Amino acid sequence: MNIKYPDYNKSIVNLACSVLKYYGAECKHNTLPVFDELLKKDYKNVVVMLFDGFGLDALEFHLKKESFLRSHFKESISSVFPPTTTAATTSIESGLTPVEHGWLGWSLYFSEIDKIVDIFTNLEKGSKEKATDYHVAESIIPYKNIYEQINNAGNAKAYSVSLFGTNKISSFGEVFTEVKKLCNEDGKKYIYAYWNEPDNTMHFNGCDSELVRSWAEKIDEKVEAFCAELTDTLVIVTADHGHINIKYKFLSDYPNLYKMLERPLCIEDRATCFFVKEDYKDLFAEEFRKIFGQEFLLLTKKEVSEHKLFGDGKKHPKFEEFIGDFLAIAIADKAIAYNHKAKPFLSHHAGMTDCEMIIPLIAIEIK
Repeated sequence: MNIKYPDYNKSIVNLACSVLKYYGAECKHNTLPVFDELLKKDYKNVVVMLFDGFGLDALEFHLKKESFLRSHFKESISSVFPPTTTAATTSIESGLTPVEHGWLGWSLYFSEIDKIVDIFTNLEKGSKEKATDYHVAESIIPYKNIYEQINNAGNAKAYSVSLFGTNKISSFGEVFTEVKKLCNEDGKKYIYAYWNEPDNTMHFNGCDSELVRSWAEKIDEKVEAFCAELTDTLVIVTADHGHINIKYKFLSDYPNLYKMLERPLCIEDRATCFFVKEDYKDLFAEEFRKIFGQEFLLLTKKEVSEHKLFGDGKKHPKFEEFIGDFLAIAIADKAIAYNHKAKPFLSHHAGMTDCEMIIPLIAIEIK
């Protein structure tokens, strides 16, 4: 299995920066040259459709070469680290790297409330209880979204179409009807559309299942039919990350390691941070590598910063707290759960393999 580092010169961040630059808003990173060339044609509508988990590996495995999406494939680009929805969709909706925006993964530890919070849902990790009566991540690690930046620049209107966007939808079909409706309105527009499949089906059925193939084919057919109804529109189809079938290891099965931890695990099951008790900080790395050294790359807080895995730019004030004392990055087909109360997935992401890191850039030009 190949270790694949994120490429922040050819990534989902650069895609967002191309959009910001094109509409006259400030961007903090390089743009994506292939996208810049397409934008020069000055389309009335620019639509970016992101299908969660639909990485290049899944695209090529589930769809025939002559399928609509594969026949419009432009090039492969990189997700961010970790390649996971929280970090990657925040990057595409902000134009920032994870080190800048701070939305690093599904679960983060907030010292302000001394709780680990699932930051999209605002639930305390491992429970169905709200962490607080306010949205923790939106309050403590807010960022300025791309729609606000484009609207403020005044050259176009910007919208997001999703279950929780500026234009909320509640079904797969509604994604397309809402985007089409916006495209038909007067004026220049940027429209970002997000749907949570095939990721959801992959997690519970494995990334190579027939149910996932069914979703891949459905997405392919819907996008083709949708594009046939548009004019003067550039449609980009991409993903936030890919997927890999995995097996779980439970930290509670290794009492020597388990006793060294100050609190449960954070970030993601394949990009896991550890808060280690003071007495064990010198022993932890040696013990961890003895058990997991073939399957995980273990880095200290200092090494994480030196490698710039989470991207460059101004480091978020919460970043160092969020990554704990050590970070374990999956480089094989394993994930780590704190104990057996966890509900393991069959397929997951957030590690550093080709399957998870490489995503497609698909472009359909409609005159």
